[in-house]
Amino acid sequence: MPSTTHRAGFALVAGAYAATMAAGSVPTPLYVLYQRRDHFGTTMISVVFAVYVIGVISGLLFAGAHAERLRRRTILGAALAVQLVACAVFLASPALPAILAGRVLSGLSVGLLSGPATAFLIELRRRAAPQGDQRHAEVVATAANLGGLALGPLLSGVLAEWAPAPLHLPYVAIGLVLALSAVLLALVPETATPTGGPAARPLAVAPHRREQFLASCLGGLVAFAMFGLFAALSPSFVAGTLGHRSHALAGLVAFVGLGAAAVAQIGLRRLPPRQAMTAVLVGMPVGLALVVGGVWAGSLALFVLGGALTGAGAGLLFRACLTTVVQLSPPERRAGTLASLFVTSYAGLTVPVIGLGAASQLTGTRVAMAGFAVIAVAALVAVGTVRLRPEPVMELS
Repeated sequence: MPSTTHRAGFALVAGAYAATMAAGSVPTPLYVLYQRRDHFGTTMISVVFAVYVIGVISGLLFAGAHAERLRRRTILGAALAVQLVACAVFLASPALPAILAGRVLSGLSVGLLSGPATAFLIELRRRAAPQGDQRHAEVVATAANLGGLALGPLLSGVLAEWAPAPLHLPYVAIGLVLALSAVLLALVPETATPTGGPAARPLAVAPHRREQFLASCLGGLVAFAMFGLFAALSPSFVAGTLGHRSHALAGLVAFVGLGAAAVAQIGLRRLPPRQAMTAVLVGMPVGLALVVGGVWAGSLALFVLGGALTGAGAGLLFRACLTTVVQLSPPERRAGTLASLFVTSYAGLTVPVIGLGAASQLTGTRVAMAGFAVIAVAALVAVGTVRLRPEPVMELS
């Protein structure tokens, strides 16, 4: 039955999506090892993370312009291949120039994948279960994105702590998963018919809906700024500020923050939209306050608890923003419009994280973290102001 084939394809695409995202976050607990070996500071870690985002945005812009001209499997296959090349670069040379090159390639892979994979999952779901809840695909897409981001640091942290070759074995392990995903991708039925026309404009939203779209993009930026906090800098905070040197613990802390995002958006998927946004407006500031309190007090427990609350709020926020953009964009332009959301969201991994890293060098970690929290809450309030307006047609879960 075609529905059975599409159902299996749905699972395989979700797995490939998660594997690619995990590969992008594998270096998270390894930055401390790179830092110790090459003697660079927190600012350089931020730069290493920033070049990753340059790759992501480049991939997103390409996918946004060409997603409707290419087959879904072609784009996903290319993304998996680029991620495998990135793993090979990390394995060939762990020196700083190779780290930078590997991060650019890894980011390019994630950028190529994010919009088309989300559109692919939505299309496969509609073919597998035409009468089912179509929001299921959006939940799974966000879970694959955030779940993969969470699993990467956990995998590499555990291997770095208790297995040999900590700067090599994690890339071998995730590379095998990526290779398997690439092979299984051949079994997934294609859902897109290439248009053969000129490159498309990534943005395809009616003018009277632009405010909701822009609010969703800002919300995505805020959510990804929280993810960047845990993916880029939390290992340094855990080791340097809180004094815990375990690589497994560094990976676990990142996993808690990012994993809470995935769990919250799945577990609370039936929460009414206004209640979900209210929960974000309450929970994320409380979580950030606990994170700041943990840094100031040197308390790992407060830092982790705050990370879980902050991550959960960010997960809910990003899923709401993703759903908004899906509903605002025409089906034939969905992958390109989603790329616009992801471009803005991934910018949240760059500017705030670089700013926080630089501010930490100038003012100290405690003051920098407090300033980061204040700016994040102000941006969150701006998003909530638009999303909580009484416009039922825009209310999304």
